[in-house]
Amino acid sequence: MRRFLPYAAAALIIIGLGLLVCSAVIHIHNIRTSSGMEGSGNAGKDDFPEDNGAQNASDGGLFKVVVDVNDIPALYENSASQNNGAAQNNDTSQGHDTAQDTDSNGNEEPSDPQPSGSEPAFVPYRDPDHIVNTDTTLYTYEMMKTDLYYLTAAHPDIMELRTLGTTEDGRELYVVLFGNRKADRQIFICAATHAREYMTTQLVMKQMEFYAAHYHDQSYNGVPLSEIFGRTCFVVMPMVNPDGVSISQLGEQGIRRQDLLDNVRAIYASDTARGYTSLDYASYLVRWKANVLGTDINRNFSPGWESVNEHPVPSADHYKGAAPGDQIETAAQMQIMRELSNPILAVSYHSYGNLVYYQYGQQGDLYTRNQQLAQHISNMTGYTLAGYSNEAGFANWCVHVRGIPAVVVETGSTAAPLPLSQFADLWGRHQWMWAMLGTVY
Repeated sequence: MRRFLPYAAAALIIIGLGLLVCSAVIHIHNIRTSSGMEGSGNAGKDDFPEDNGAQNASDGGLFKVVVDVNDIPALYENSASQNNGAAQNNDTSQGHDTAQDTDSNGNEEPSDPQPSGSEPAFVPYRDPDHIVNTDTTLYTYEMMKTDLYYLTAAHPDIMELRTLGTTEDGRELYVVLFGNRKADRQIFICAATHAREYMTTQLVMKQMEFYAAHYHDQSYNGVPLSEIFGRTCFVVMPMVNPDGVSISQLGEQGIRRQDLLDNVRAIYASDTARGYTSLDYASYLVRWKANVLGTDINRNFSPGWESVNEHPVPSADHYKGAAPGDQIETAAQMQIMRELSNPILAVSYHSYGNLVYYQYGQQGDLYTRNQQLAQHISNMTGYTLAGYSNEAGFANWCVHVRGIPAVVVETGSTAAPLPLSQFADLWGRHQWMWAMLGTVY
């Protein structure tokens, strides 16, 4: 009998370990299910009742908490490592395209050349005022990801990082809840809807860095920042279109999947054959505006979608998609706006023109409120109030479907991608934007 005792003990140990593993698997599945990480299906498409399921921003809903502050060190180091590898190549992969656009006065202005490959790889700063790198135009998705991890770890009391899902090319659609996550009102801010307009991501990230660093020691018009952000949750989507941004910044190196790369090449061939572009391939990619599937996200929302007929097939820009809301990025924006309990306004950053668009065919009180929002932003930035904006855009949807004021802010005075020389002007005009909005509203 003694000979069998060791075997029996070993069997009991194995059975015990198996039970523990099964328990852990069941527990993880329950967590994923309860947090909405599985089974999203077609939720977010523009074919279900508007504004169902609205809730407090802190509740999570369909979009999930993606970063636990306890996991930040490992996540940060991993992201920083990826970031440095990407940064070593991103400035040499291609320059800004040599094609010229005209500014608001009709003058041709070329973009600044990119930094040389001899410059050191980007290394995130630990100074709370200098986390976001504003010394390069190529502020990539990986740089943003690293900075979001670091900012969240440094300021867990006022920042929560979440994701709205994954893009076609495998990038997370990050969203930040900034300020009082339990506030009964929210202000939504987004950037980089159009790929080549990626300096808007840098601007929004710099705003986030500034307000986080000075949350407890700065005021706006005599009101402490802690009080402003204590009564409002700022919901910030700093890069709506990371796949497209990666194409514009890195060319083919920014496309991860071979089938998507083949698709982009086919779109270029199509645009060339139709006479839509005469640019060489590298310059064409720099000027890319759509997502990786060739759909213009800001033409993919339902209001006015039927009347948009700029391009009948996927293109570098202006193709509206096969149906309203059929793109991942569009669905994500609609999803979060439906889930917020009380969004009071939305600001969508674009480039270029130094303009504020606010007219989308709305009437009455909503028109007045939208005009007032645009005027507040114009007063702060010096930007010109613009006329009627394009159909099927995000701001149009916010106004006509969600029923809230929403504006498109066109930053910069030269063609996108904006040259590095433009950032100082953007920062000077927009540094206090969030504080102003949180004070006035």
